[in-house]
Parts: sequence; structure tokens; C-alpha cells
Amino acid sequence: MLGKTAVLLLAGFFLPVILPAQKQHNRKNAPPISIDGLRQRSYEAVLKPESVLEETAACKTEVMSYVSDYLKVYTLVNTPLSEPPKQGYPVIIFGHGYHPNPPKYGINPETRENRRPGDYYRGLPEAYAEKGFLVLTPDYRGHNISEGYDYTQTSYLATSYYAMDVLNLIAALKTLKNADTKNVFYIGHSLGGDVGLKVLLADKSVRAASLWAPVVADTWEQAMYYGVYYDEKSEYIDSTKMKEYSGHIIRNINKLGYAYTAEEGDPINYVSDISMPIIIHHAKDDPVVPFMWSVGLASRMYHFGKYFELYPYEGKDHLLQGDQRRQAMLRDVAFFTRYRK
Repeated sequence: MLGKTAVLLLAGFFLPVILPAQKQHNRKNAPPISIDGLRQRSYEAVLKPESVLEETAACKTEVMSYVSDYLKVYTLVNTPLSEPPKQGYPVIIFGHGYHPNPPKYGINPETRENRRPGDYYRGLPEAYAEKGFLVLTPDYRGHNISEGYDYTQTSYLATSYYAMDVLNLIAALKTLKNADTKNVFYIGHSLGGDVGLKVLLADKSVRAASLWAPVVADTWEQAMYYGVYYDEKSEYIDSTKMKEYSGHIIRNINKLGYAYTAEEGDPINYVSDISMPIIIHHAKDDPVVPFMWSVGLASRMYHFGKYFELYPYEGKDHLLQGDQRRQAMLRDVAFFTRYRK
């Protein structure tokens, strides 16, 4: 059986090779879920209040909804209670990570209470709101009571659909009171890093981004890494085993009804097109998302002359905790403040 150490070694072995050059990708009539396809779409939505969850001395927490591709999607909204700046509060879109059971996202498994963003992320959106940011945490389609569950079952293709939801949410910001649409930032954790890179490549209005333990490897490397990670019986990997690990990807691509290759949807192949600065936080011994994936992204950004900051942290926390979380958050606040208009 391949243990977790072997998995981490595999991740290092499959570190993406830095290409000597990457072309600008703007192919006409591109597949809808490709990077170019996301760029060619138009995005429009209106935010509508649904319910107020609570109000503290620092911020008001409520749920709003909007329509994304004819689907009703919900988002958590944390609004500071401080006096809003003349131009409105700077905005953070927080992209959460993978949930194994999307309809249960944000629901306490013991009390059954529906409290986005769930205990795992509890305190993070509020912390940024306390620093003066208006923070929106979208469900993504198919999560919690947001419509579109079938999209969550499309394997590695799902993040393109989630990116569409975030892009529609960004378009809806102009309908949100006290939102400074000229200062929009993105934070993505884990799967939210993959979603975020697709958003950054499709929408140049985001001024800067922070990625926490981001999933940024290409589709096939992810398939191998997580195939090994969850395969308790495998003693080695060969082409047959890899075909097993990636079979669900091929099946979902074949269901699309149009020509598409995974490479067209992998943002790591489009790093040369990134136009905004990115700060990255990652624990060096994270067993869920290899630290070397962040190294691969940072090295490509360096190669293509893009500004980045990569902060390694000691330990195994996939989501930073305690002092490390506070440190990362303060680094984000300083980073975003530096790039505000």
C-alpha cells in the first residue's frame, strides 16, 4: 500500500515543468468551460436579500441570493458596521474549498443548523469584515440549498462551473449597497484556489488575490495524486492504474456534447496571462494539497514576470489555525491595502 509519504514524493515528482513560453490564449468559439470560454461569456446578476443571520459589534451577517446560469445561488455576506468609506467598503470574495457532500456545506452535522460557511471556516469571513472589508462567501451551485447539484458531480470540471458563479457574483456587486466595485479582491482556499485562478484569468477587475493551500496542479496530476491518496490497495502505479484514476474525468468530458480537453481548462497552463499580484499561504507538510503545487505556481509566475509572494508555514494544517491563521490574514489585509485604488 502506498502511504502518505509516498504520495508526497509523487507530488514532488510531478511538479509542473516550467515552459519556455506561453502564448496568449484567446481562441474564438472556445469550449464554454475552458479558460477562453470563461473569458468569452458575459456575466450579469442582481443580489437579493434573503435573511439576516446575526449582527455583532463588528459586522452584520446575512444571506443573499442571485441567479447564475438560471440557477438560484446563495451567498453569505458579512458587512462591517463601521462607517463606510465614501466609495464603499473594499470587497473580498471568499472561495471555499471542496466539500464531500455539497448539500451539507455549511450545515452543522450535529445540530442540523444551517450556518454558512460551516464550522471549518467559521471566523474567517468575519475576521476580514472586522478589518473593514465587505466579504461575500458564495455557496457555488449545488452546495447547501443552491440549485445545480448535478454540476457538483462532474469531477474536475466542476470548478469551471463554480468560477461562473463567482464571475456572476462579481458582476452583481454593483447592486450591493456600500460595495466598492473598484476594489474587489479574491481569497480562495484549496479547491477555491482552482476556482480563483479561473476567475482571475477571466476577469481583470480583481485587483489582487490570496490563495491558501491552493489546488493549482493540472487535471492529470490531480487525478494521480488523489487517486493514490485514496487508494488503500495500490502498491504501484502504471498506465492501467492511471486510467482507473482518471476514468471519471474522461466520462464527464464525453458527456459535454462538444470538444474539450482538460488542458484548456487548467489555469496552470495560462499563468502568462495573469495580470494581478497574488499572495500564497501554504503549510509545508500539508497532506491534502501538496506544498509543491504552490511552489510550481510561484515558479511559473516568476518565469513570466508576475508578482507573487509565497509564505511557507510549519506544520500539516490544510487550513491554517491559531497564530498562523492570524498571521496569514494580517498579511492578506496588508497585501490588499497596498493594491487598493
